Amino acid sequence: MIKKVLQRFLNGFCYSIAITMIIHLLVMYLNGGTLMLPEFVAHFDNELKAYMTELILIGIMSGITSGGTVVFETKRIGLVLQSILFLCIMLSAWVPVACYVWGFHKYTASMVSTIISIVVTYGFCFFLQLRHCRAEINDINARLRERRNG
Repeated sequence: MIKKVLQRFLNGFCYSIAITMIIHLLVMYLNGGTLMLPEFVAHFDNELKAYMTELILIGIMSGITSGGTVVFETKRIGLVLQSILFLCIMLSAWVPVACYVWGFHKYTASMVSTIISIVVTYGFCFFLQLRHCRAEINDINARLRERRNG
């Protein structure tokens, strides 16, 4: 289980950093400026350190979210409890990063975009797990039908 969490953490970490860098490059190309808040950049000596810190924090946030998906593989608890636990894991990573890096608690646009990101990410993971649970239930029902008929 720990190996699976670490593997998912590393995958989420790497993918999110790559995606964030691509988005930043596109915005910098189109907009001519950076996406970082001046309040966040003020904590560092230069913009590069701020940018690297932002990438690492986003990577950690996404890594925790990815690693947290192993909760859905715990068979002893139901889908509702799995979903609640995953949401708590996800929020424990997203909210501090959103507050520190994007000013979640100060700016409406940051709050809206963060909430949309959380809902989309959570919804995607929940939908995948729901499909998986339904497939398992259908498989169990098919086996039960075979036993009754055979």
